[in-house]
Amino acid sequence: MPNEQDEVKKRSEQMVEFFIAMKGKELKDFPVPPFTKWLNGTIIDVKRGEMELEFVVRPEMANPTGILHGGMQCALMDDTIGIVCATLGYEGFLIGIDFHADYLGRVKVGENVRVKGRIAREGRKIVHATAEIHDMDGNIIATSECNLTKTSFRPDYAK
Repeated sequence: MPNEQDEVKKRSEQMVEFFIAMKGKELKDFPVPPFTKWLNGTIIDVKRGEMELEFVVRPEMANPTGILHGGMQCALMDDTIGIVCATLGYEGFLIGIDFHADYLGRVKVGENVRVKGRIAREGRKIVHATAEIHDMDGNIIATSECNLTKTSFRPDYAK
């Protein structure tokens, strides 16, 4: 009988394979949550505990000055972290218990950004993740850190 670590590893490998199959394609065309569909990133790279997505900054994502809204920056980083968490293979959903963002640059409507998410630490109950937004020249736009707690809630992808 397989132990819990074997099951986690198996689910992780399945999720990573799923995301690898989605590389280069818009997320709106896949079975992802509605908000993820609306953000509509494209997977650039993925492995267990790491993900890079690319997003187009659309007018509805901008503040009144035409640059990427701070709340949208948080949303892009938070959603990327959420997708990264799916690669870990836990049966229970991870829910954020805090989120910190630093706004360091700006991008305009029509430009693309890359968001890199990474799991920095996996504890027994708490997972610590980071994310960064970069413009297409590699300049940093924002950074974030998030702690997430493991729950017993089973999302659709774990079933």
